[in-house]
Amino acid sequence: MKRNSRLTRVDFPAARVRVRFHGAFFSLSASPLSRERQTSFTCVVSKRVAQNATQRNLIKRRCREAVRARLRTFTAETPPALVFRAKKEAAGASFSMIKRDVDTLVDKIS
Repeated sequence: MKRNSRLTRVDFPAARVRVRFHGAFFSLSASPLSRERQTSFTCVVSKRVAQNATQRNLIKRRCREAVRARLRTFTAETPPALVFRAKKEAAGASFSMIKRDVDTLVDKIS
């Protein structure tokens, strides 16, 4: 995944939440970016969701992989900034379950 498709901590204040959707394992916040940027995203997993760093990283990797395949579908004039926040249920979810949830959330935005 390209680094320029990831949101950084600097981008968070600029990404004002316009739309929020909730799925089984993630909550998705979307906001518009400037036209010069491309669609960017990040996956946030707090310690309340998974105590272990290895579990948090596993959830983030699965989320990023599920989103990466869907990034090509965005052809909007104003590209969105997507912030996926994991819920407690994501800790026990398989990749296929996470992918299905991410697909559902991205379809709601498209």
